[in-house]
Amino acid sequence: MHELTIDLSEIRDEGITRHVVVTGVTLGIADPGFEIAQPIDLTCQLFKVNRDVVVQGTLDTVLRLTCSRCAEEFLLPLRVPVEAVYFPAHDTAPERQETLEEGTADMFSYTEHVIDLAEMVHDKLFLAVPLQPRCTLECKGLCPQCGSNWNIATCQCVQEALGSPFQRLKGLRL
Repeated sequence: MHELTIDLSEIRDEGITRHVVVTGVTLGIADPGFEIAQPIDLTCQLFKVNRDVVVQGTLDTVLRLTCSRCAEEFLLPLRVPVEAVYFPAHDTAPERQETLEEGTADMFSYTEHVIDLAEMVHDKLFLAVPLQPRCTLECKGLCPQCGSNWNIATCQCVQEALGSPFQRLKGLRL
């Protein structure tokens, strides 16, 4: 068993707290879109509620991303809230599924009295990566003519003013 695997017998009535530091390699993350620049730090509390296990905590790491505007690499610190419910895999009655789906927590199943937090950490991390990462909110991007980074220097290229694609519709009379 690895550090993200927890046996249900370890979770006492008052719950337990876990602090785990893992690398992206441990989780099998090899995504070309980003690199995990700092180990993933997971701090969470686990509580039993009947046969379910509730997990609450935070996930901290730093990602190395490429800006979608200027194509420069930058570091993005992430702090992601974690909230999940683990339920027995054999407990899949339709009314039970509806009850579980009504909550705001993510849902995961467990088998053989063992909970594996790796899938949850993996999912939370991937969902936190921005679709169009920007190095700063004010990123100016690249010149479409010469490709120079407008955050560093201005170029002498003449920029054509792009009109609105709806400009022709203004003259339309109905």
